[in-house]
Amino acid sequence: MTARSLHHVATRTAAPRARARTNQPVRRNSRHAGSVELALWKKHNTFAPSEVNARMRAAEEFEHETKLPGKRNGALGAIGLKVLRFMFRRRGKKTGRLDMSIGYIAAEIHHARSAVAAALKRLKEAGFLDWIRRCVPIENAEPDEQQVEQIPNAYFITTPATAKERVRRMLRRPSEFVRAIADKVLRQHKLDTTGVVGIIAEVKDPALRSMLDRARASVDSASPSSGQNEAL
Repeated sequence: MTARSLHHVATRTAAPRARARTNQPVRRNSRHAGSVELALWKKHNTFAPSEVNARMRAAEEFEHETKLPGKRNGALGAIGLKVLRFMFRRRGKKTGRLDMSIGYIAAEIHHARSAVAAALKRLKEAGFLDWIRRCVPIENAEPDEQQVEQIPNAYFITTPATAKERVRRMLRRPSEFVRAIADKVLRQHKLDTTGVVGIIAEVKDPALRSMLDRARASVDSASPSSGQNEAL
């Protein structure tokens, strides 16, 4: 038997033993599909179309600012910006769903798979993108066979802290401080105009609402509107 045939026999017999030992030849930290991504898609990938241009401009400014003299690209790179723009276009507008293979992305934006994988890594490191690895169980798999298989990652479009303020200014939204002051003024105005009775009426818990009504009645009887307590 030649060395080549020996190598063929060894690799043919060793592979099944390795697979039977792990039973799950998938990427580390892979989650079962449907476990968490639906809520995360809704949280991160559903936003108004007006935000797309602002977020993209923030990413482009970040790329420009991180580009060192004499260098061709910044922290994201031209392909990174192209991948991010592709993600904005392909996200589900209602569900936020965003799950495609790296090979599919590469074919759509006409770049090598390795270049896209590197761009995804840069986007994640900069905080503009995140993802979770996923797998699904294989139906009718035998005990000594592969039990789960890898499926495309679930992607989430994120905004790093360095870009959030830029996006806010572009969209002309009030800052957190201004919103906090506005909320405080609104609550005080509601208290002044609605009164205690109206506020108690908005309490949803019947038991708590009843307790507050009794407390209000007790206070009113102790301090009548005339300002004078009844004579004993």
